[in-house]
Amino acid sequence: MSSDASEFDPDRIESYKFPETTYTYSERDVALYALGIGACARDAVDVDQLKFVYHDKGQKFIQVLPTFAALFSLGSLPGGLGLPGLKYDPRLLLHGQQYIELYKPLPSNACLKNTVSLAGLHDKGKAAVLEIETKSYDKDSGALLCMNRTTAFLRGAGGFSKSSHPYSYSNYPKDKVPSVKTPKGQPFVVFEDCTQPSQACSIYFTIARMKVIVSYLLVLVKYFP
Repeated sequence: MSSDASEFDPDRIESYKFPETTYTYSERDVALYALGIGACARDAVDVDQLKFVYHDKGQKFIQVLPTFAALFSLGSLPGGLGLPGLKYDPRLLLHGQQYIELYKPLPSNACLKNTVSLAGLHDKGKAAVLEIETKSYDKDSGALLCMNRTTAFLRGAGGFSKSSHPYSYSNYPKDKVPSVKTPKGQPFVVFEDCTQPSQACSIYFTIARMKVIVSYLLVLVKYFP
């Protein structure tokens, strides 16, 4: 893709209607994800971590890590970030932020309906900032479970403003959750840990099994080894 500002059309991006998507996961996916981010890596019977992997009354009773919700938004974008009017160089893409709001405890298995919208688009001169919001609903009950806001920093894609004022579009909700204030002073506890070599495999199988956009992941692997 070219990053020529003349091909970057913010009006087309802003008016684009994202299709609804579905996302299905099982207890197995939940457990694989937990193992992938290090649950029970040091102690296989650590009760505080084992609850995310195994339950003696059945896997339907395992708990779901809140960050598992970040996976729900990965399959919501057409062709990764192939939006009409969005021109950028994939090699210069950076994942700026993954913001999550949880409204209910995540079930151990579910079929979700995702509604997707543009939350923000900003011209930063030499770069563009794109914000995509994904709301995930339980398909059976209709309950809103969580919201993901994914921020992509597209280097080299800026400079598309049509006036002297930098283009900036935001569609944040009026009743948005207040930002968490970072405490001042020294931390009470410092914890250091190392990832295990097998964790990347566990995460890969979790994502690949749920048919998340493989082409998008291959781009990341190719350009960000």
